[in-house]
Amino acid sequence: MLGKLALRNARRSMRDYSVYLLTVTIAFSLMYAFNMVAFSKDIRSLGMMMDGLSMMIGFISIIVVGVTEWLVHYMNRFMLEKRSKELGTYMLLGISSRKISRLVLFENVIMGAAALLAGLVVGSFLYQILNMMIKNIFEVKYSVQTEFSLQAFLLTLLYVVLIYAFSVLRMRRRLKKVKIYDLIYAEKQNETAVISKKKGHLVWSGLSFLALLLGCGCLYTIFNWIELLNPLLLIAGLALLIAGLYGVYITLGAMLVKVFLDKKERKYTGDNLFIYRNLSAKMKTMSVTIGTLAMLLMLTLACIQSASLFNTFFERSALNRCTFDAQISSRDDEIFGEVLEYFQKTRGIKESLQVSVLNCGQKTLYHTLEQDSYGVEDYAIAYSDYARLRKMLGYEPVKLKKGHYILHAYPQVKTVADTKKSLPYTVNGVTLERQAAYDEPLSQGGTIGVGYIIVLPDETARELPQAYITLVMDTKAETTTEDYEYLLNYVGNVTSADLREVLSTDTKGRALDNSRGSIIMLGFSLYYAGLIFICTAATILTVQQLSEASKHRSRYSILSKLGVTERKISRLILRQLVLYFGIPVLLPVPLSIFISLCVRKILMDIITPMMFWKSILMGLGMFFLIYVLYFAATYAGYRRSILD
Repeated sequence: MLGKLALRNARRSMRDYSVYLLTVTIAFSLMYAFNMVAFSKDIRSLGMMMDGLSMMIGFISIIVVGVTEWLVHYMNRFMLEKRSKELGTYMLLGISSRKISRLVLFENVIMGAAALLAGLVVGSFLYQILNMMIKNIFEVKYSVQTEFSLQAFLLTLLYVVLIYAFSVLRMRRRLKKVKIYDLIYAEKQNETAVISKKKGHLVWSGLSFLALLLGCGCLYTIFNWIELLNPLLLIAGLALLIAGLYGVYITLGAMLVKVFLDKKERKYTGDNLFIYRNLSAKMKTMSVTIGTLAMLLMLTLACIQSASLFNTFFERSALNRCTFDAQISSRDDEIFGEVLEYFQKTRGIKESLQVSVLNCGQKTLYHTLEQDSYGVEDYAIAYSDYARLRKMLGYEPVKLKKGHYILHAYPQVKTVADTKKSLPYTVNGVTLERQAAYDEPLSQGGTIGVGYIIVLPDETARELPQAYITLVMDTKAETTTEDYEYLLNYVGNVTSADLREVLSTDTKGRALDNSRGSIIMLGFSLYYAGLIFICTAATILTVQQLSEASKHRSRYSILSKLGVTERKISRLILRQLVLYFGIPVLLPVPLSIFISLCVRKILMDIITPMMFWKSILMGLGMFFLIYVLYFAATYAGYRRSILD
């Protein structure tokens, strides 16, 4: 009997809360797909950085499990509140709270099993997509293969069991304490606001905005002055930011009443009274939940935007570090013969060039450009070498005018240079004017300059002493990490007695492998967390509104009887939902952009303003695409519940 009742209730819940079931299925499918990626030997063999992928996914999964458990518990509590009269009737009929707890357990087992089975099927498909994306990033051939990972399945099963076990245990404790009267008359009880006094709202509102400002100020300070960065200060800044966010949303209901409903002109204009009274009442009684959702949405946006920023950073920094297929810098060119012979035999050489990096004997430009790198000298190259380097890399050719020099720098250095009206440079008694500044990747991480290089006319360059020589190569076949290891071993055999000091070595294959591994390890993990966060927050907003639709259907029925047309009611519903879905993202959007600006600071400003805003817009676009889908589903369900 108990089993049949649990099965019937589970079916009804699946139908009434299909959006919730869909979100849990998405969460389980992502868990399974990412666990398969973590345990895949094929993927882990793609690069050295991939060894840390399992640890990163495991760490993110702990956060995801915690958020999903919160969603499941919130929804279980929400559904039990909606079924309070039914559960109270069971108690009146003599069914003990222990049996009711068992009934709830069976229902959760049925729903959890259904979500898990669907999640395994969808997760297997998602794994194929992730596998294809990862191999495309590494430029490895991909083929569809049916795979099943027992380790990934068992770990996902453990996550699901923990999620439902914690939720059911908490619900069981609550059912043991609840009284029959409270269950029977739960729907007639008025919801209470967190803060009831007007003065309390004003005080809390002021303190909340102060906490937000202090949190933002704290984060801005430590990310702009890295020497101040320490875990305690970072935690304090984040804690102030979250506390301020919660405080603002706790007092938001009273603020809405104050702004929109205090003045009679605004209150009685159109349908304002109906919309804002419903909204303010909901904001007052759901303030803590709305605060939690706002925090999740802020984390979602921060994760997605940061993932995009990190992806751009790793890709750009790899090219800045090693723009050519292979490169080696030394104070003596005698060692280059054996290196050229190796790459000619193994990869084939299209073109090679030995570039003399010259010491200007001063650091005038270094100080003018506000540099803070380990290189404290101005380095230069001859224009003829620069022209050949641009040709090797396929860059647009440039001509150097007489009496001028060219500055080739990292984007952030070029930005500083562009703010200077004039940058004359005197070398060996000759003063040159800056002709232009370029910021394409040119291996300026110590191989050809440090952050920037000065391009001088050939006749001026001949008079400067040589600091070191850099050999760059464009190979027929792509270089690999093995080529880099060869260079390291070869360098290890070069002794200081030969006076052939090697300054740096690298291959594009190794740089790109590290970059791709970092993109997958960090970028994919942030996207993973972001998707779970937004689905969780949007699900709660959707379920709350669909529940309100059936509960307050009589209100719209009264409006219809008063002569309000169906089209007008549809517009009324749309406005109400736009406000309800819009308010929780009101603060998270600017706060997430602020957090992304802080993240940009620790990325050494390799990210240009254009790259930054492109990443922000991509993150916002992805976020609002998912958010709008949930909004559209809510509007369709709400309208159908009211008008059908």
